[in-house]
Amino acid sequence: MNILTFDIEDWFHTHENRQRYSGHIWTELPSKVIDNTRLILDMLERHQRKATFFILGWVAKYYPSLVKEILEKGHEIGSHSFWHHNPHLIKLSDFEKDLKLSLDILQDIAGEKVVAYRAPGFNLALKDSEAFDILVANGITIDSSIKLKNKSVNEPFFITTKKAEILEFPQLTGPLGLPFSGGGFFRAYPQKLLDYLYSKTDYHLLYFHPRDFDRDYPSSNLFSFHRNMMNAVNTATCQKRLENFFAGNKTLSIFEAAEVFEKHKNIHRG
Repeated sequence: MNILTFDIEDWFHTHENRQRYSGHIWTELPSKVIDNTRLILDMLERHQRKATFFILGWVAKYYPSLVKEILEKGHEIGSHSFWHHNPHLIKLSDFEKDLKLSLDILQDIAGEKVVAYRAPGFNLALKDSEAFDILVANGITIDSSIKLKNKSVNEPFFITTKKAEILEFPQLTGPLGLPFSGGGFFRAYPQKLLDYLYSKTDYHLLYFHPRDFDRDYPSSNLFSFHRNMMNAVNTATCQKRLENFFAGNKTLSIFEAAEVFEKHKNIHRG
């Protein structure tokens, strides 16, 4: 099962240098999120694919028409937080404020409840029970925020909170503990290595950002030399690589995948 997701954020939304540069400068930087997201939407339309778009609240605030465009194309939306903070680096109270802010903006634009969430950087862990309590308390029923390394569970599973259960779609990592099914890893890994890693499990969570498809990714003194290099590696070929994957594989959105798993009751509870 190949689950297709996109994290909608601009090229400058990253954890690196957040101690030095905060979100107040973002409006001063040249945005590329609309053009790069439309490239994604056009690609999906050509290949008749539906996906789940986890949208940063900040992007939704400044570009509400982009959220509407995603919905009009028949795709699903979820929250990707508002400020793109690593939840492990902020207080729980601030985590909840950030979540509520993103949900309020997205729901106001969409006119419907938003029930899916992905933490920036997949930076929640199974031990973060209080964070999952907050997600459930705010109406989240589907999450995709956990990285699993060397785990026997390689498919969605339920996380039990104090009040309910939340369906988790984890990101799997390879033998070295690194992810491979999206982002810079998908761009940088040799194709034969990717093919090998995909062959090891039937569950794949595909995740991409608009910047992954930007042939003219800007180099910036906001980032280190290494980060600039990694942000730009193989962005010119990422679209073709994903389209090649489409040619040989079916994909589902997260909500479609949830229906399949619940229908067949093939979900581990934990």
